[in-house]
Amino acid sequence: MSNANRKRRIRRTPEQMIADLQEQIKSVKARAAAKELKTSPAIKKAMSALRALDKGMGLAHNEGNSLLHHAMADCRRTLGEFLEKQGMRLPKARMPRGRKPKAE
Repeated sequence: MSNANRKRRIRRTPEQMIADLQEQIKSVKARAAAKELKTSPAIKKAMSALRALDKGMGLAHNEGNSLLHHAMADCRRTLGEFLEKQGMRLPKARMPRGRKPKAE
């Protein structure tokens, strides 16, 4: 194998290494803040409500109740946005696709 076919190692500059380490520091601080939030009783209840909404959306989807599935998805979206702004990482939900059915 000739030298032309080998991949060359790209050496990072000290500035690039510092930037990468600062990103790691941010990540660790965010995880620590989320861990601290999890001790709050209100946040615990909000997370359990979010999980209950996820389960309810799954059941509504299995039953074919599109109106209920969309209504629960709206609630989850609002609660999820709040929790994400607080720094919590949320599980991905199966949100409904398509248009909302018209309420009668």
